[in-house]
Amino acid sequence: MALIAGPEAGLRRRALAALRDALGAGADLERYGTDVAPGELADAVQTLPFFGAARLAVVEGDTLPAELGETVLKLLPRVRPPNHLAVVLERLDRRSRLSKELKDSTVECEPLKEADLRKAAGRFLDERGVRATPQALERMLAVAGSLDALENACESLSLLVEKGGTLTAEQVAQTVGTAPGFDPFKLCDLVTAGREAEACLMAARSLADPAEIPRLVGLLARHYRILQLIRFHSRRDLENGELARLAGVSPYFLDGYRRAAGRQTPRELWEAQSALLDFDAAVKRGLPAVETAFLELVHALAAKGRGGWPHFMDELPGA
Repeated sequence: MALIAGPEAGLRRRALAALRDALGAGADLERYGTDVAPGELADAVQTLPFFGAARLAVVEGDTLPAELGETVLKLLPRVRPPNHLAVVLERLDRRSRLSKELKDSTVECEPLKEADLRKAAGRFLDERGVRATPQALERMLAVAGSLDALENACESLSLLVEKGGTLTAEQVAQTVGTAPGFDPFKLCDLVTAGREAEACLMAARSLADPAEIPRLVGLLARHYRILQLIRFHSRRDLENGELARLAGVSPYFLDGYRRAAGRQTPRELWEAQSALLDFDAAVKRGLPAVETAFLELVHALAAKGRGGWPHFMDELPGA
């Protein structure tokens, strides 16, 4: 039994990923919200694994209702290997019985101090094979206040330089935090989740700087390529670390990519890649009203082409 609690979402996700890795590849995983019925949770922690050697039930939420906390306490004596239970919370009442009972099994996920964020930035950049000048690193830390935001910034910035290259302060200033409310990785998530309206709204925020569009198209193409790789390699019984390596992603984001890949069919992934290539080629040949066309592309991607795919090459002058 593990209690993972604190406001730093990146640490919570990493702690849960470490627990899953410790249970071995193929462990059964069941996720529940804090509105889970007591009986349903009791069944989950007492049902033997179907496919893997272990079974992990995860309860996630902002806070833990008092009634559910009492349920978890009653279930503790029944949670025995190969079954395991993890409660993952953004906020934890330290005065609660559950907090006191699981004091020695609690993973604290408090916001990182600047020195820790600096070390994390260095590690994230090393993993992607790039470096940053001291001034660039300072700008990154000033913009990214959380571990996830920092890794997202490193991921986005690493696309700007070749392997072994060095990021500059100017590149950071131009790429990270230029459009208020805009998050390029959130845009990718909204698109592949099929949330058309929210994806278009997020994309519209990026248009404050039209020069962002080519980079975003590249980022979306990379995102779909990762989903293709995960779908392909998931047919093999691989450890999380190996699957993440083959897909070219951080192991800590693997669950999110898996869920996104599961929402797409192989045909939908290929159609999305084709639309992105079509848009990119049309822009390079002088596509008019690029901003409007980009919003059309984002909507079509999020809708998986249900309303038809735009044919950008047909919109070129003289086509």
